Amino acid sequence: MAGCQKEEILEETSASPAASGTTQAVSGKYIVIMKNGNATNVQEQRNRLLQKLGINSERISDVFNGASDGFTGNLSKEEVQQLKQDGDVAYVEQEQAINLEKTTATLFSTTSTTTSTSGQTIPWGVARVGYGDGTGKTVWVIDSGVQSNHPDLNVDKTRSKSFISGDLSYEDGYGHGTAVAGIIGAKNNSEGVVGVAANASIVALRVFDNTGYGTLTRIYSALNHVYKYGKAGDVVNMSLGVAASTLLDDLVKKVAARGIFVAVAAGNSYTNCSNISPARVVASNVYVVSNMTSLSAFNPTSNFGASVNVAAPGTDVQMTWKGSGYATGNGTSYAAPHVAGILAMTGGRVSSQGLVTADPDGKPDPIALK
Repeated sequence: MAGCQKEEILEETSASPAASGTTQAVSGKYIVIMKNGNATNVQEQRNRLLQKLGINSERISDVFNGASDGFTGNLSKEEVQQLKQDGDVAYVEQEQAINLEKTTATLFSTTSTTTSTSGQTIPWGVARVGYGDGTGKTVWVIDSGVQSNHPDLNVDKTRSKSFISGDLSYEDGYGHGTAVAGIIGAKNNSEGVVGVAANASIVALRVFDNTGYGTLTRIYSALNHVYKYGKAGDVVNMSLGVAASTLLDDLVKKVAARGIFVAVAAGNSYTNCSNISPARVVASNVYVVSNMTSLSAFNPTSNFGASVNVAAPGTDVQMTWKGSGYATGNGTSYAAPHVAGILAMTGGRVSSQGLVTADPDGKPDPIALK
């Protein structure tokens, strides 16, 4: 893939399916990733490129530093073509805008459920894959933020961060990230729900705003942050996706190569995820997750394909929600965090408890088990 990347420039297109919503190319804005050198050389390379092309620094909106260094800026197609030919440039792709689909989550009361202990619900999905004490485990959640004072979550306020320009808050105004966090690590206490890795430390990396809008640049920046500050044995959950992006796929592989485990939502468009990033990634320590029902059947909304490693509960899933609440929802966004919790608990091992039925690619996904 990397050898073909110089020719892979995303053109302006209509909205296309992603892992959890839709994406659209942003006119005139491009992401440029440099070939790695030391930090000083990369900065010099970037400055030289900008000077050579006559690009004013005011046209640069974001700068990357970490596993991969580069910038996002407003560029002409002529400038893009020149960058493609430059020996210091690894990747050039058009910026993408991502809109999380409106979740089908509905609020629920834990006292009305049938599986509970002292007012605490054990969601069917968590019970199915298994759960345990995740105290001391770190899971980075790249999403819409997480409600930091939710009574059922252990949010690491020191390491949580927003990647939305002009908005330093990592608080979740949309709900999606808080839901994901609860499936991963809701406390095993006397209220709410239980997560797979109960009481795990959740690091909220906010890339989607209160309307569910995000960008490829924000996602890339957040993942670069994990590469810089994450440790081997940590887990990152990516219940998101964009149109095919080699630069994002490459960074996912670099993060995974550091011994950090990556759980990825396959997507909800009932299509092969071969053209969705990072769901198309095939690499060690990367787990792409499809959605199954409580009857072990492949959910007919879930994406599928050769890159999918495992199926997990993603239908009628109970979880935490913004406003210190709880909700029930559907989608691979909620299947992936079950696997993220397993990875945190086991140090990167996902066992199997049989196969899903009705998998459309003809190769049934194994069902995740702690």
